[in-house]
Amino acid sequence: MLKSVLAAIPTYTMTYFQLPNSLHKRIQSALTRFWWDANSEKKKMSWISWRKMTKSFKMGGLGFRDIKTFNSALLAKLSWRILQNPSCLLARVFTGKYCQNRSFLDCFVPSSASYGWRSICVGRDLLKPHIGKIIGTGETTSVWTAPWLSLSTPLAPMGPPTADSQDLTVEELRDPITLEWNKLLIRRLLPAYEKAILKLRPSFKGAADTWAWLPTSTGEYSVKWGYFEALQETPLEDDPTYPHPPSDFSWKANIWSTKSSPKSKMLLWKAA
Repeated sequence: MLKSVLAAIPTYTMTYFQLPNSLHKRIQSALTRFWWDANSEKKKMSWISWRKMTKSFKMGGLGFRDIKTFNSALLAKLSWRILQNPSCLLARVFTGKYCQNRSFLDCFVPSSASYGWRSICVGRDLLKPHIGKIIGTGETTSVWTAPWLSLSTPLAPMGPPTADSQDLTVEELRDPITLEWNKLLIRRLLPAYEKAILKLRPSFKGAADTWAWLPTSTGEYSVKWGYFEALQETPLEDDPTYPHPPSDFSWKANIWSTKSSPKSKMLLWKAA
């Protein structure tokens, strides 16, 4: 009931707008009271914090969504669309107004910005630490500013660049005839990153450079992975004075996979 109905009601609005913190708290309060209270007139004590209940089943929680974090993950989907399809109408309208002198990832949010743009930038800030550039021809990728050196972590060369190489693109690090990496140029400009660059396989057929969401093997952003990464950035710190199951305790095997009624499983979960 909580996951399928109550938590899903504000999803459409959260896809396009960042809800105020006060509204996040009111929604979370409604979910909490629905879970713990016997009825609307009789309130009961919340024995476990909502933050712990939002952890996944295998981490000891019940898999409920943290409303504020889920809101950011949904907005990141909109920002991902702008990043991947800069020619769409949404991207052309907003970037034409707010990103005239900077890229979408680096532009500032002015005080006069619309509420819609501010919401999009919340999702953009979630994307930035977890995206990287997949090199095609290298024509549109800046050597010094884009995270193109790794497909596992967002890594860009450390500067400062020289005056004649500050506008260098990755395409210029390749031999114009063979299209292979120009090892002599790389060794002169980026000696510390030579091994990492030579591991990359650029396109020989003119493929364009693309952005990739690095936490997934497919490189495509999903709300599920965005939500997971956002939760990782704000880890839950348990009270060290309170007893907890050992670190190797398997919640799934010892509780949720047991052959018993759902009510018995819930009792075991509460005890643990």
